[in-house]
Amino acid sequence: MLRTTTITLLTLFLFAGCSFACTMVMLAKGDVILAGNNEDWKDTNTRMWFVPATEKAYGRVCFGFDNGFTQGGMNDQGLFIDGNALAPTGWKADPDKTRFLFNPMDYILAHCATVDEAAEFFGKYNHPSLARAKFPIADAFGGSIVVEWDQGKLQIIRREGRYQISTNFVQTNFKPEDYPCSRYRTAEGIFKSTEDVSVDLVRSVLDATHQEGPYPTVYSNIYDLKNKVVYLYNFHNFDDPYVFDLAEELKKGRRSIKIASLFP
Repeated sequence: MLRTTTITLLTLFLFAGCSFACTMVMLAKGDVILAGNNEDWKDTNTRMWFVPATEKAYGRVCFGFDNGFTQGGMNDQGLFIDGNALAPTGWKADPDKTRFLFNPMDYILAHCATVDEAAEFFGKYNHPSLARAKFPIADAFGGSIVVEWDQGKLQIIRREGRYQISTNFVQTNFKPEDYPCSRYRTAEGIFKSTEDVSVDLVRSVLDATHQEGPYPTVYSNIYDLKNKVVYLYNFHNFDDPYVFDLAEELKKGRRSIKIASLFP
């Protein structure tokens, strides 16, 4: 984990790979529990790395860039986390809490198995990253939340219904009918058009919300949280996934892989 001493440096590293156009979705129905994300940025030097479990930390796969700073991932308990960059939220430290100056996503993947544990972690410390970010989190038990800062306090938004969407605005600051994001509305329209919950459905949402131009979607993931399987897509090509079982990959030891090398 990379430690910093200022809010500016923390958010710089944390969202070096997240422009104001990343789209995250989490959904569950019965035994099908999925999460998906588009990572939109100008840096194509994308990587994933595997960290096997220890006595004190869960095994995990993390995604990001050459700086090795976790932008999102899933652990061997089936917990998913990612982040959306935001305009300044007005976050202020609570003088009664300790400031947490590590990457919260990497820490949560290493130490949390459920969304309730992750929510408790955010409530325990001051997190400077909340000044410019929010965090969608989902677990293998079907729970999902979005953690953000608004109205002078920590906000935990829990999923109601089959799906939950997270894009680059503070949700608790708006009524649902006033959400100011076309990607959010596009994803919601697709989810409302069917009762299906499947990898194909998530892929269609990620495809419909992917970005091109100067800040394209450089990689996308679909996580099967119950079975700990990951579908990885390179540079918004949703016809050619690289699919892997997390447990099998963790057996191969700690390593970092350039995402582009996995694709023709």
